[in-house]
Amino acid sequence: MKIIIVGIGKLGEYLAKSLSRDGNEVTLIDLNFNKTKDVINNEDVNYICGNGLDSDVLLEAGIADAKLLISVTNKDEQNVMCCLLGKTLGCKHTIARIRTPEYSNSMSILKEQLGLSMVINPELLTAAKIARSLSIPSALEEATFFKGRIQVVTLKVKEGSNLIGESLNNLSKKFDQLIICAIQRDNERIIPKGNTVLQENDKVHITGSHKYINKFLTYANLIKRRMKKIMICGGSDTAIYLSNILISMGMDIKIIEINEERCKLLSEKLPEALIINGDMYDQNVLYEEGLEEIDAIVTLTSIDEENIVCSMFASMHNVPKIITKINHIQLDGIVEKANIDAVITPQKIANNQIVQYVRAKNHGEKSSCEAIYKFDDNTFEMLEYKIEEDFKGIGKKIKDMKIKDGIIIVAILRGRKVIFPNGSNEILEKDTIVVIDKNDTVREINDIMR
Repeated sequence: MKIIIVGIGKLGEYLAKSLSRDGNEVTLIDLNFNKTKDVINNEDVNYICGNGLDSDVLLEAGIADAKLLISVTNKDEQNVMCCLLGKTLGCKHTIARIRTPEYSNSMSILKEQLGLSMVINPELLTAAKIARSLSIPSALEEATFFKGRIQVVTLKVKEGSNLIGESLNNLSKKFDQLIICAIQRDNERIIPKGNTVLQENDKVHITGSHKYINKFLTYANLIKRRMKKIMICGGSDTAIYLSNILISMGMDIKIIEINEERCKLLSEKLPEALIINGDMYDQNVLYEEGLEEIDAIVTLTSIDEENIVCSMFASMHNVPKIITKINHIQLDGIVEKANIDAVITPQKIANNQIVQYVRAKNHGEKSSCEAIYKFDDNTFEMLEYKIEEDFKGIGKKIKDMKIKDGIIIVAILRGRKVIFPNGSNEILEKDTIVVIDKNDTVREINDIMR
């Protein structure tokens, strides 16, 4: 697919890399070459220095032949105008990043009336993901497939857990309605087999229904009390979105923000939250605001280092749940060693949504990608596919399908029935399946087979 991306901030850069590696023809448009020099040097992408609102620049980029224009500049209005101009010049599909909270209630109207194919709001998507994580306190990560029928939960096997020393064969006898589909052990990525034995500090990715995952958490000594008191550090737009969600869930919200004017705005937007004008770097402020009494802390400032240091301080004081937002993906490894429960990267979340859309468009009426979830540490990718007649494995038992190493089918949706398969299950036309891929090689459903 020929794709034009306007605006190369962190999201634009991440999109360019992901879409190029998927085999798309990607052209970047930005006024500042220096921001994108590394992308150009390391990826198979084209680059035009110019303004995405200049029709001559878009025509030079090949807008008339492009199938998709993605505008992710820092200005919402510019993104909308760029998409409108792109459609006028012949581009078939457009995606605009719109982040302003005031526009969030008008998203569907904007999309329909302006003919946008998708409106992407990384801050809102991030807030929703954090809220889901807080709803399962012991989970490092959480996602859903089959429109919410099953969950994928990432857990850490901690000291004293009943999981230590258990084989997957034994666990499958106790919990036949869930699958441990992947394990990260130190720097090793494992697609487990029946004789795989869990060890302390393993990160395990589990797929199952909400009911059975709760039973599993109880068995693993990982059930924590319901989250009630939440401290948010940084009064960003994400904090506004998140607070509204959490307040609707009955949680008590306290936001610490250093900028006095921003505090006034937060007080107007969030009358049910407690807004504190203070510096989260000041330990006394954190103590005075009840650091040792809260159930969770979420760090959402625009500076990664501040978020990480504050989260580490919270970890030293045994805050039950710690969620840290980072923008620079290369900091993942540092955060992993800092004993922080969950790391959230808005660019990854938005990227997954757009890549899912592109893959579905690339394969048209064929077996299409319905959902993508890439774990925050980039170890595994999970994909949901609707099975149509082009799939080469239709009617075959899974054990006879010659599936590539590093890939397993973890769930099947047949009608309204969810199946957690073994080798004897067949894949039928009109099924929907979820696969996990540790090698990042699946671009369409037949890629799972040798």
